Amino acid sequence: RALAHAGPPASSQAALNHLRHLMATERTYRQEGLTIGVLAVKLGMPEYRLRTLINDGLGHRNFNAFLNRYRLDEAKAALADASQAEVPVLTIALDAGFQSLAPFNRAFKADTGLTPTEFRRQAIARQTADAAEIARSE
Repeated sequence: RALAHAGPPASSQAALNHLRHLMATERTYRQEGLTIGVLAVKLGMPEYRLRTLINDGLGHRNFNAFLNRYRLDEAKAALADASQAEVPVLTIALDAGFQSLAPFNRAFKADTGLTPTEFRRQAIARQTADAAEIARSE
């Protein structure tokens, strides 16, 4: 008799929670030279188990896709922040954990369909238009 599972087992759920904490709260994805092996040690689990969590538990294609999701989300938030409009794209890329501009630009364009500069221009233009609309309606 097979028992139906409602979600991952408790140990996997705890591991997922710990992984999410390391990535979202401690922003481990920014660490230079971060590998799946280094992250597995931080989590106190074998590398194969972490790989399974990332691929099956979170639905990422591989470790790099998992890392890039966090890094790109941080970069998009920074690029859309009007107060950071003067911060060079390279600085934002490096701060998010990318090692250089070329891989960042490739990953960014693949994710958004835009270059980081185009994304920034559109995001700030939208904010300016939204602010103008709010001012008109008051």
